[in-house]
Amino acid sequence: MRKTTFFAGLVFLLFSCNSGNKQSSEGTSDDATKKVSNKDSGKSYDCLKDFKDDYGALLTKEEMASVYPLGDKAKVELRSGSYGQHIYTWESDRPSFTMEVSNMKMDVPDQNTMGIKNLSFYSDKTDLKSAIGTFDMGYKQLSDAELAQMQKNLEKADAEVKETGTDLMKVRAKSSWDAVEGLGSSSWYKWSDQWGGELVVLAGRANFTILTKISNDPDENRELAKKLAEKVIAKCK
Repeated sequence: MRKTTFFAGLVFLLFSCNSGNKQSSEGTSDDATKKVSNKDSGKSYDCLKDFKDDYGALLTKEEMASVYPLGDKAKVELRSGSYGQHIYTWESDRPSFTMEVSNMKMDVPDQNTMGIKNLSFYSDKTDLKSAIGTFDMGYKQLSDAELAQMQKNLEKADAEVKETGTDLMKVRAKSSWDAVEGLGSSSWYKWSDQWGGELVVLAGRANFTILTKISNDPDENRELAKKLAEKVIAKCK
């Protein structure tokens, strides 16, 4: 019930704001990206629905290994559904990092990571242009007017949505995503020194996330993620 309410409140907040121009987290207009993405705006990529219960086929082990070699002792996490994933982790030559949980510090191995997760779809009734606008709203830099509108909407929401929405806005304010040029209908990337790269991709009504960490170089990991995403998108060509 809470998940349903949260989703409804989130959609309300997004659709009550003008999506505006696509921008990177630094606020630079990315017109070139928008032009390339619009070439794909007429495709639904509904064929990817065939893979929602088979993440092992959505992005296969062989496809990953063709882009970057998996470790000999790589461990796999595989499950299906909207919160499914097909992710490999293996030892790296990087030192462990320190993580604090409940005021306790612990050393965590800095593992290599590569895979895909969270394949989901906008409704078949959703206009593809609207899907792009809604998707971008989750990652682009929000204008003062958009933030003010979201805050105004929160003030009108019920207590549960207001609490969850307020927490969401705090997380959203700390997020830093960069627009990725020429991939799917829209794509955004962010980097974490601890957890690596996260590439979110919208292809028509389908969206999914690629995870990569094979070095401490954000650009190298972004390029790897793009190659993996292209293999997923190519399944509908």
